[in-house]
Amino acid sequence: MKKLSMLVVAVFLCASFAFATGQKELSMGVGHSSNFRIGPGKDSTGTQVYSFNYVYATVIFDAKGKIVDLEIDALEVSTPNYDGASMPHFSGWPGSPELNFTDHATEKVAGTAPNTPEAVTAEVAAWKSKRDRGDAYGMNPKNDWFHQMDAYEKLFIGMTVDEVEAWTAKYLSDVNGRILNPAATNEKDKAKLAPLSDKEKAMLVDARSGATMSINDAHGSVVGVIRDAWNKRKPLGK
Repeated sequence: MKKLSMLVVAVFLCASFAFATGQKELSMGVGHSSNFRIGPGKDSTGTQVYSFNYVYATVIFDAKGKIVDLEIDALEVSTPNYDGASMPHFSGWPGSPELNFTDHATEKVAGTAPNTPEAVTAEVAAWKSKRDRGDAYGMNPKNDWFHQMDAYEKLFIGMTVDEVEAWTAKYLSDVNGRILNPAATNEKDKAKLAPLSDKEKAMLVDARSGATMSINDAHGSVVGVIRDAWNKRKPLGK
């Protein structure tokens, strides 16, 4: 209900924005992508960790297809043997074999995770998206996931989806999906940097000051959700 009410508010605000600014040809799309991941890593007993990512975006487009505003978030859920304290867990369907549980303080397996209906209900109810996890996400103490995603969103405003795809194809590393680092030593990145102008390299340095995380890796495709939002767009105020 909370997510639904937020979406209703978003639609109302977008329609109000369109009316106030005279932009009657705005459209909005809600896109998503999902993927299963082997990892991240293994627990202290060598047992594999598994996870999945559900990335989603709400994007507003103008009459020319340019992005007026967007909000991207993701839900990442792992097996209970992952050692990150803020990571949402799923301990399995009730009645299935219990999975290893890792104590977050010691980062060691400390038994198995209960998967009774009550335990799993509480577990799922406590899930938080990456934005909801905030600075507890733990990627960067000074520039965590939601800050970096804000930087990407700001970067993409004013572009069409085709331009977003062209920009990321040209300026993201094919090795790790991050914004190219002009100081890279990896041969593949160096080859991709070689034809770029000094102005483009300076732009990359500026872009990297706000975001260095990958947006196209095992955590999902951010560009993919923007394209999906475009494909699903509907006109506002009609």
